[in-house]
Amino acid sequence: MRRFFVDPDNIVGPTAVLTGTEARHITSVLRLAPGTIITLFDGSGTYFEARLMKISPTRVETNIISITPYIEDSEGTAPALHLGIGLLKGPKMDFIIQKITELGVASLHPFRSQYCAAHDQAVIRLDRWQKIALEACKQCNRPKPPDLHEVTSFKDLLSLCGQEEHELKLIFWEEAGQKSLQETLGPIGQIQSALILIGPEGGFSTSEVSDAVGAGYEPVTLGSRILRAETAAVAALSILQHELGNLA
Repeated sequence: MRRFFVDPDNIVGPTAVLTGTEARHITSVLRLAPGTIITLFDGSGTYFEARLMKISPTRVETNIISITPYIEDSEGTAPALHLGIGLLKGPKMDFIIQKITELGVASLHPFRSQYCAAHDQAVIRLDRWQKIALEACKQCNRPKPPDLHEVTSFKDLLSLCGQEEHELKLIFWEEAGQKSLQETLGPIGQIQSALILIGPEGGFSTSEVSDAVGAGYEPVTLGSRILRAETAAVAALSILQHELGNLA
């Protein structure tokens, strides 16, 4: 069934109204007719089965037939995986937002670091990232998008995330040849939360890795190959989600 995002403010009683791109997609792209049953989600985890009633290019009015409230299933009870990543250039960050949503990552903490090549336009980026995450939710049937945090400095990220409880904290560094991810994951046991750090295109500096180690992060490697930042992120997240049982 077709899924569409509805702003919670546009739900009044049994009526839900779609506007903007969602209305245009229904009318101009899909050309759905009144009476069609669709699925709506409000970004908080609740699903609505609704029937199209009044349709125009800029406004679509629906009648809610049934409501499926959010129940904390695997996303609420399984270990939560969080990603901190150095700010990447242009479409690479868009790609990261899409993939972390599909992979069920709980939150994203983008940061500026010594070797970042991207320019920081945090406000513009965050608005765009939120739209990308919602689009990815529609595609992968995820009820809630990941929490997307504003861009911060690497030092501030270590301080901020140091106030949170993460039993597993890893920093991926191509020079951390002494310990692989496989060796690290062997004894992890049962955990509730994990946070991993991936560097930007230029990687981490030695001093940044040292600061992370001082903050409780363990340096690990994905092997002898030098991976692009976006490749390393997807590879690391996929492996960890599997090991944490979140892809079962």
